[in-house]
Amino acid sequence: MDEFGRLIAVLPDGQTREFSLSKTEASIGRSATSDITLHDPKVSRAHTRLECGPEGCLVVDLGSANGTRVNGMPVDRVRLAPGDVISIGGSSLRYEPACAADDCGLTRIDSEGDLETTLMSSPVEMYLEETSVPRLAVHTSKRTWGVPLLADVVTIGRHPSNDIVIESGKASRYHARIERSGVGFSIQDLNSDNGTWIGPERVSRRTLADHDTIRIGSGRLFFKAGFVEEELTLVDRPLGRRSVKHPVVVLPGFFGSNLYAGSEKFWPNPRQLFKNPHLLKYQEGDKTLVPKGLVDEVVVVPNVMKLEQYGGLIDYLEESLGYERGKDLLEFPYDFRQDNRISARQLGRAIEEWGVKAPITIIAHSMGTLVSRYYVNRLGGHRVVGRMVLLGGPHLGSPKAILNTAVSAGLLPFGLLGERIRELLLGFPSTYQLLPAYPCGVDQHGKSIDWLNDPTWLPEKYAPMVRNAAEMRREMGAHSLVPTICIFGYGLKTCTGIRMERDRSGLCAKLEPVLDSAGDTTVPESSATLDGAEIHPIRQFHGTLHVDSDVKKRLKVELTR
Repeated sequence: MDEFGRLIAVLPDGQTREFSLSKTEASIGRSATSDITLHDPKVSRAHTRLECGPEGCLVVDLGSANGTRVNGMPVDRVRLAPGDVISIGGSSLRYEPACAADDCGLTRIDSEGDLETTLMSSPVEMYLEETSVPRLAVHTSKRTWGVPLLADVVTIGRHPSNDIVIESGKASRYHARIERSGVGFSIQDLNSDNGTWIGPERVSRRTLADHDTIRIGSGRLFFKAGFVEEELTLVDRPLGRRSVKHPVVVLPGFFGSNLYAGSEKFWPNPRQLFKNPHLLKYQEGDKTLVPKGLVDEVVVVPNVMKLEQYGGLIDYLEESLGYERGKDLLEFPYDFRQDNRISARQLGRAIEEWGVKAPITIIAHSMGTLVSRYYVNRLGGHRVVGRMVLLGGPHLGSPKAILNTAVSAGLLPFGLLGERIRELLLGFPSTYQLLPAYPCGVDQHGKSIDWLNDPTWLPEKYAPMVRNAAEMRREMGAHSLVPTICIFGYGLKTCTGIRMERDRSGLCAKLEPVLDSAGDTTVPESSATLDGAEIHPIRQFHGTLHVDSDVKKRLKVELTR
């Protein structure tokens, strides 16, 4: 995969973002379909384009009303050098060479000065991947990777000489081939023993359609036909006679809802969170803080999470797909601190009061996928929900959640202020419901750790919340009662396991994360899918999945079936 550099963006409100450039052409503008969307009235809808290749990147002004500047000088078209600063409206974007992926983001924070430095140097990250070229996303039990379809023939099979190697006993040595045919591609089975499958159909030869999922042995190959920005919108493109725009509910992830006390917004406010974490302390039945709306600003909680605003997703649904809030688009904020089962019951009441005609589609991100699944599987949601689109779902939990439950200052070097956040999170029932429900850790004796069903690694006072989390997982089940697509990130350095040392009493005395390029920096690939669900892998960070262009294209398909 080509890496053409990165842009470090500083927005008018001081928030920062980092964009890794893998696209040959990347758009910048106010439009919700832009690769880099700048919410600024001084920015044109289609303002600037980056044209990237092996020689570097060019910045091209697209006839914008207020112009594009590089290092303070107005430009129409110019090649960028490392350190050059592009000025567009009130935003600046510094061009830098590509760099290696960061670690899992654990930073020591002892003082308010450390906090400010960390917040300023922790931009929300996003990959801008090439989407115009047809490609495959290949998913196996061991890893997920992308394959651009640049050659006329691509071979698939178990033998190492194939272009795509599927290490599965059910895959033949030379199993199938994909061929360019006219403007598209077709797949041909090579008389394999166990067949080549697209959905429930065994195929010998077939033209591939966008979003076809090919099954070969235990591997799944997801075909992406490629698209340009104009294909992301329905504006001036009426639906076909058989297409219907379904009502949609959007659920955010952990820390993704605004919390108010009366008219005063308490969250998001990461600085206040570190300085006065007691303001967000959770007590069941306490109605002091009320969720109102999805967060519409970048949220960074050092050592815990990074999250792009949900406004980008809502703007896309409204501006490009023609949805209207309250009419056929419902935002569902919830108290992310509480038991997700409570949130699921509240979701059911909100949908009932909304009163739209079924079936509806749920779009949920991160922890919101657990709320949605519980509602559908346990509370009768399957009767009104026709389909779920689950983004970065921790369906089997996340090993990174274990780091958030470290209860001793000696376990990890989070620092004095960082430890305040650990103590706060330990009071959230939802924290424990993100713990991994599968083997992903060993102690110093090589014994596997059952994080959910054997809470002896934590002090006894936390055991009831661990048991409640295990109960919630059992009640929710491992499947979905409605058709579901799991969109997940791959190929980024992620905590996929934990090495733990116990003290003499069996409690956790030391934690060491195991890192692998097998997830979206937060949720491992192995946890992000459901049995029987469709999949859509993309190379994207957990906190920006919901504003990825590839995801927007898939949402357009799902919402207009």
